[in-house]
Amino acid sequence: MARFRSARVRVAIAFLTVALALGTFLIPSGTSAHEHRTVATDYEFVVGFINEPAVQGELNGVSLAVTKGDEPVTGLDETLKVEVIFGDQSKTFDLNAVWGEDGSYEAPFIPTQPGDYTFHFTGTIDGTEVDETFTSSPDGFDSVAPRSDYEFPPVE
Repeated sequence: MARFRSARVRVAIAFLTVALALGTFLIPSGTSAHEHRTVATDYEFVVGFINEPAVQGELNGVSLAVTKGDEPVTGLDETLKVEVIFGDQSKTFDLNAVWGEDGSYEAPFIPTQPGDYTFHFTGTIDGTEVDETFTSSPDGFDSVAPRSDYEFPPVE
């Protein structure tokens, strides 16, 4: 009887191991399409939209997280600005520190057109000049999708 129970336990453990391994590949991960880049040799910028997928006409905005090594960099809402560019139009926004998330900043806006957006960060970090541009692309962060891609039932 003990042998039978031991075999059942081994089979159950093997089954759970296989199920967990498959789940890792089959369940979509919660990662977002943000671009990672080293800026001014010491700082890691992670840039994208606050909410992804970004959808035309929905409240969204610029998301920025900055670390130096493993440490979040705070106070950048006082020293950096972000210019949002779409085609030949642009607007500069203040960055707001995200409450409870050191080193994270946002600049909310509503993307009114689908397509590629550019986020241009300027200012300083600890006295070091910053002038970095991030543009949505397959290798960067996601572009804004047309609202019609997500509407249901379709609007006539």
